[in-house]
Amino acid sequence: MLSLRQASRLRNHYRSLLAALASGTSEPGLNSHSGLRQITSSREANFPTHIEDETYCRQRQQLPLGNRIPYIAPDAWIAPNAIVIGDVDLFDRASVWYGCVLRGDLNAIRIGGFTNIQDRTVIHAARTSPTGLPSSTIIGQSVTVGRGCMLRSTNVQDDVIIGDKSILMEGSLVETQSILMPGTVLPPGRYIGSGELWAGNPAKFVRLLTKDEKAAIGAVAAAYFKLTSLHEGQFLPHSMAYLDAEKLKQSLTNPAS
Repeated sequence: MLSLRQASRLRNHYRSLLAALASGTSEPGLNSHSGLRQITSSREANFPTHIEDETYCRQRQQLPLGNRIPYIAPDAWIAPNAIVIGDVDLFDRASVWYGCVLRGDLNAIRIGGFTNIQDRTVIHAARTSPTGLPSSTIIGQSVTVGRGCMLRSTNVQDDVIIGDKSILMEGSLVETQSILMPGTVLPPGRYIGSGELWAGNPAKFVRLLTKDEKAAIGAVAAAYFKLTSLHEGQFLPHSMAYLDAEKLKQSLTNPAS
């Protein structure tokens, strides 16, 4: 409840404000430049409003959680804006691309050698699986996981291609030399046999893979490993940005050349 004095002050404030608006003048705290009204303040924000104002970058590629600590092989690669959390093992020459999240906070995640986890894919492991099968997420060697996929407490054996935006749910199993088409959804406990092509939501068997298709699976993983070296070189301590800086400097000092 306002007192009479407080109510009088509030009424007088609104009267002066309305009078100022009617006359086209600006009250303190209002900016009428270019006909626009903007609230202004002399008080500084308590937090940075732009990323360049951050004293320290809060992005971390590896995040230990208690006794759950990521293991990253020396020749594995994690993109600068990807994050690996908790109990995650990333073996030789595996790669985790831009925007990926690997969360081993509840259970273990294992990524085999030469496997590539492409952009914006999320891999998680549940504490328990409704199927009664092991709830850790195991991905074998030379596996290609496409962009925007979601894998949770699944088992993917060696030499498999998982198409973009596929979802593998708890307890699903994909045997070696198999391919999932983009957008495939494996319900909990779904089994994919070796050498098979599956597609759809829910996933359905399409056909058996040809000999050439099976041979191409490993070639795709090897090609992504070669591509990794090009990206990795840009994130050395000094990267390759100095070449662009030198080129710009030369163009400014010698415009004719």
